[in-house]
Amino acid sequence: MADDAVNALIPVAAVVHIALGVMALILVRRSLEKEWNERFAGYLISWMMIVLGLKYAFATIIDLKIEDFTGQDFIEGAYTEIYYSSYKYSEMAMDSIFLCLAFTLPLVYPYPILQKNNALKITTAFIIILGVITIPLDIFTEFANRDIKSTINWLCYVIWVPIYLRFLIGEIKYAEERAREVSSVALLLLLGLKVQFMIFWLQNITGLSKVYVSRWIVEDEVFLGTVSQSEISTVVFSSLGMTLAALSFLVLLFGELWRAYYKGINGITVLVGMIFIVGVMWFLLTLVVMETATSCVDTICEPFDQSFIDWFAFTYQIAVYLVAPLIFMFIILNYNIVDTESEHSKVITRIMVLLLLLVATSSLIEMIQIVLPIPEMVTSALFAGGVVLFIGWEEKIMDKMITDKSNSVGAIESILNINNPKIDEMEYTIFSVATVSLIIYGLLLAVLFDSMGLHS
Repeated sequence: MADDAVNALIPVAAVVHIALGVMALILVRRSLEKEWNERFAGYLISWMMIVLGLKYAFATIIDLKIEDFTGQDFIEGAYTEIYYSSYKYSEMAMDSIFLCLAFTLPLVYPYPILQKNNALKITTAFIIILGVITIPLDIFTEFANRDIKSTINWLCYVIWVPIYLRFLIGEIKYAEERAREVSSVALLLLLGLKVQFMIFWLQNITGLSKVYVSRWIVEDEVFLGTVSQSEISTVVFSSLGMTLAALSFLVLLFGELWRAYYKGINGITVLVGMIFIVGVMWFLLTLVVMETATSCVDTICEPFDQSFIDWFAFTYQIAVYLVAPLIFMFIILNYNIVDTESEHSKVITRIMVLLLLLVATSSLIEMIQIVLPIPEMVTSALFAGGVVLFIGWEEKIMDKMITDKSNSVGAIESILNINNPKIDEMEYTIFSVATVSLIIYGLLLAVLFDSMGLHS
């Protein structure tokens, strides 16, 4: 699917993720009065955003270099050189670090599985050990076990889905007043990490997604001359990952329908409903382009129709590059993770909200322009109108988010007895230093492996 529409938002996503991550980190460092797992969750989400931003930055560099390739360059193996370069190694190193951080988040938030005084020490040590092993192993195996590596954050399904169900049932069946604050944040965390897979829920549960996986493997091996995926990674772990994503989404869907029946529809119900509709549309489109999708395996690869490529770019990019950061920033601002009461914090919060609103607007307009032949003058006028609207309403939007805050930790404490360990302030700093060290370690390995010609 090499096309101008595909990956068009990666440069924007790189800047937005890094900027939001840094601002969130500043806010978290100032939120000294929050519970330990709220603060640690803020640190984890902030560093996850920064690491993702770095990953997207390297992906942007790779895309810019590929844009300059000619047909002859592809024949001579120029893509393979990029695939086995420091840029790709760095991108995948950031991906490994992100997975290590994402693995830790379900253990501490919203319900703290770890409730010991040494919780931060244990998780920090685990992240370092897992990262030190995963980063070089991924590069040595030529990224052929990407789906095996992704099992690291399957823990989010195992923990957050039961938490969602526990407090959903508590809200509806046992009238636990604040249970919704916990189930909603568990649902949002799942979407924040997995929404790009859940939009293909119907394809995944019916097995149609395997068609695209097979095509991409053939394209990589035949046209690009690179190792794609090992058989066990594709056949076993890819299928399990798709199934887990689909089943988890169905649990969320039926849970929200059940809640809407008794409690009414809210914004989260609408969001889940939109993902449901997109998933159905993707399933139907797959049936339409089935011959094209299987052409690589059956005969020779036929290109997808341009409208299909645009639809892929529109839905996938919005999900992974816009919806995911929006969800995480909403969690940080709306679920009492950071202190937004001080004057300094309010300034940073307003910048974050305004940045999110403007970037979301401009990106949506750009993606709509890709799909529909709208003149640039019209889209520029729409963007200008959006800027004026958001500058005028930004403070009210921010105040609405802050005044209607939820507090999942307080909600849990009102329902269940949990232990609140005492965490030394220095441990948060050590965690940040460890994460920075892991980033430097990954980048150094990428440069060294490239200079040594590891896969040349």
